[in-house]
Amino acid sequence: MAHAPLRIAAAGRIDPAARGLRVERFRPVDLADLPAVRELLRNAPEPAVVNFAARTDVDRIESERPAGPSPRGGPAWTVNTDAVAAMARAAREGGKYLVQISTDFVYDGTGGPYSEEAPVAPYSERLSWYGWTKSAAEAAVRAADPGALVLRIAYPYREHFPEKLDFARWMQARYREGTLPGLFADQQITPTWIPDLTRALPTLLERRTAGILHLASPSVTTPYEFGTALLARPDGGAEIRPASLEASPAVPGRAPRPLRGGLRTDRALGLGLTLTPWRRGIQEILGERRGP
Repeated sequence: MAHAPLRIAAAGRIDPAARGLRVERFRPVDLADLPAVRELLRNAPEPAVVNFAARTDVDRIESERPAGPSPRGGPAWTVNTDAVAAMARAAREGGKYLVQISTDFVYDGTGGPYSEEAPVAPYSERLSWYGWTKSAAEAAVRAADPGALVLRIAYPYREHFPEKLDFARWMQARYREGTLPGLFADQQITPTWIPDLTRALPTLLERRTAGILHLASPSVTTPYEFGTALLARPDGGAEIRPASLEASPAVPGRAPRPLRGGLRTDRALGLGLTLTPWRRGIQEILGERRGP
């Protein structure tokens, strides 16, 4: 389906122009300043809001986990949960369509791959603090605006993005440095090819798709299988070691990872969205890297 070019404004800490990205307008805002977030969204002329902002360093965030049976508070909670709740309320008040980007980490990894109808995990030590902040954000969005969309992705990767290491480029960088750790051969994941998200958003915005939607590889893999395919070399190269997440001892400060995770994508396929199997995504990366 052909779409008219989107007219995009941006808000946040960093002007996209500093990274060579073009937007029509940039407005600086600190997500910890909740009144400023609400005012920005209420007064913005744009009809839709897509929230990509989050604190996502899961191990660093784990150190912020407060005590208690259903804790809240801390920097990650402010950005990942409170700011999102403020956005959802302001978007609803202003009649704007909200898309909240979320994650497979809202599941504890005991029964994946998960459909959109699968209940998220209750709070426990098995669920990372990052996952709990994102789960609480989802609940806030759905309570504030049933017409909003929670769009879950998992282990995102793409062809090229020099500003930040993604799932694939982290493996490549550590492999080149000779510091790649053992990759889990028993952890079930469904990585998201970011160009699929880029292609899907115009359709979702046009249709104002509501509820929850998973956007990820339609086929399941493991970090070890993914890394072996990504880093394979004709000369054999360095050994890529398998490891076991289930057998890994708990490490203080390290966030728990979903073991049997992954996202089912039946709804996205039913909407006619393009979903790239993880092996094809790797072929795209290798084609770019080995090209002229």
